[in-house]
Amino acid sequence: MMMAEAKWLILFGIACYGFGALSVTADELYGIAQFYGTNGVYYFPVIGARGLWDAWVYVFTGLGICFFICAFSVLMLQRARPTGKRGSRSEANLE
Repeated sequence: MMMAEAKWLILFGIACYGFGALSVTADELYGIAQFYGTNGVYYFPVIGARGLWDAWVYVFTGLGICFFICAFSVLMLQRARPTGKRGSRSEANLE
C-alpha cells in the first residue's frame, strides 16, 4: 500500500516542480515582453528560439498540464488510502 502512495507523491512533487519552473519562465517572458515588445525572442533549452507568442503558448500549456497532474495525483493519493473503519484491521480483530 505504501508504494502506491509513494508513486503518487513522487508524481505530485514532479508536477509541482514543473509548475514552479514554468512560473519562473512566465516571469522571464513578461520581462522580455516589457523590454523588447512583441519582437522579443525566448530561447528554450531543447526547442530553440521562439517568438513571444509561441513561448507563451508553450508555457501556459505546460502550466495547465502540471496543474492537471497535481490535481489528478492528489485525487489518486486519496483513493489509494483506506477510508473509514470498513476493512480496517481493528474491525477484523474485534470479531
